[in-house]
Amino acid sequence: MTVVAMLQGADEADTATSQAALALAQRLNVPVRGVCALPDPATAMIVMSTPEATGLTASATRDLAALQETVIANARGTFEAVTSTGAHGLTCTFTHEVNLAERAGASAATLADAVVFPHGAPDGMSPLNPAFEHVLMEARLPLVMAGTRPLEPGPVVIAWDGSNGAARAVRFHLGLIKAMGKVIIAQNQKDLARDDARGAADPAMLEDWLTAHGVSAERADIDGEVAAGLLSLAKGSGASMIVAGAYGHSRIGERLFGGTSRSLLEAKDAPALALAR
Repeated sequence: MTVVAMLQGADEADTATSQAALALAQRLNVPVRGVCALPDPATAMIVMSTPEATGLTASATRDLAALQETVIANARGTFEAVTSTGAHGLTCTFTHEVNLAERAGASAATLADAVVFPHGAPDGMSPLNPAFEHVLMEARLPLVMAGTRPLEPGPVVIAWDGSNGAARAVRFHLGLIKAMGKVIIAQNQKDLARDDARGAADPAMLEDWLTAHGVSAERADIDGEVAAGLLSLAKGSGASMIVAGAYGHSRIGERLFGGTSRSLLEAKDAPALALAR
């Protein structure tokens, strides 16, 4: 198994992503792989058949190939700068995949222990936004979004409402949860009352399930806006990450009116987020 860092060729973002991936891999004692996925320049260009356009297409393809080489070199250099000390004792490899980042991310997320995206990936202007959206929303596979600060040695906060997304997030990320050791099950009872009652929302059920998997847990009630409560709890407890289901309500609705997922993804001060939908 392995932890995969999705890289985009930007020093700051790739450094944070590589550091988060390495920290998770150390907890799990598994290899780390940095992936920079870019399509074949020849197939990425629009083919035009007129004589005048042929030369332009060839020139544009060469320019795109040169740009990709710069991106790959930046991604490789940043990843190796973070991982090459060797003090961690883990195998660390960099891979350039000739592929769409969406496909590469989904392929990695299928069986990897964790696939780590940069904190800015939810931003529509991010180079890895299409891959982030595809893995989470279309492929419905788990991913980890790097936090705004280094991974802490503290507990995992699980945002638990008994929903399908929350259940998938916990199941998919069980290996990470166990590696962190301690869990805080967080709930906002007033927020839960807005939806139809779910028996699985009882934190005792999750606590029993975690105990059966060798994980100790405690409970914490949060008040007010859910995302703010989760972030406050995570900061106060020194949590390493928040595990949560993403977009339990309409994503369009959250974009228009706000919501827990959107607030967590856009937070300026947050730990790593382990998500599933």
